[in-house]
Amino acid sequence: MKLRLMTCAMVASTALFALDPVISDNVYGVMRISDTTTSNTVVAVPWVGVDGNAVTLSNLVSTVTLQENDIVYLYEGTTWYAYKLLESGVWDPVTTIGESTFEQATVADKKALARGSALILQRGSTSYPVYLCGRDTDAAVSTEILPNTLMLIANPTTEPKAMPVGHEGDEIRVPLNGGGLQIYTIKDGKWGTEVVTKTQGSRPRTVRTWTEGCTLAPGKGAWYKSGATGITVNW
Repeated sequence: MKLRLMTCAMVASTALFALDPVISDNVYGVMRISDTTTSNTVVAVPWVGVDGNAVTLSNLVSTVTLQENDIVYLYEGTTWYAYKLLESGVWDPVTTIGESTFEQATVADKKALARGSALILQRGSTSYPVYLCGRDTDAAVSTEILPNTLMLIANPTTEPKAMPVGHEGDEIRVPLNGGGLQIYTIKDGKWGTEVVTKTQGSRPRTVRTWTEGCTLAPGKGAWYKSGATGITVNW
């Protein structure tokens, strides 16, 4: 992940305008999301808008490295929304993709995305990276995961974050490059995953190893499946 922060300053020339310089301490960022070679990438909303409120979809996802017909999927509660990228570079809300139907969405330049939420970006070509844009903030943010729920979560910070331990029976499902999911579960009060390897030789055998830990990279997301008890993730 590469992060470039730009301190934006507006300086009026005292010679021309006879005014003292006006300097803004707002910091704007461009985040390059790592490991986006999978066609379906779960990405975070790590920024806010220029005014400090929720960033809009049209401002968050840079279309410079994307292609016509790439799709953004939003999952809010129990409702799916979809946006398709037009040749003009505009995200167009759509209600039908193939045999799937979606709710009618707000136009992209008015669709506000709360920091800490997540979206799925489906691309036809994975040759180029994904960039997210917005105004940086270090304000605390949390994600509430309801009981018996499957939710999209994402790391909305610029640092790798270890997932806080939830409850026995919870799962974190991280999409893998090339398809499939890496499943993390809780064992002895710690997140971990089972790694399966095969030994070499005349009698190869399957070895299953439990590896502790579950960390989400900056700007990356996953599915969280909760059990009977919910959890609040404080990023």
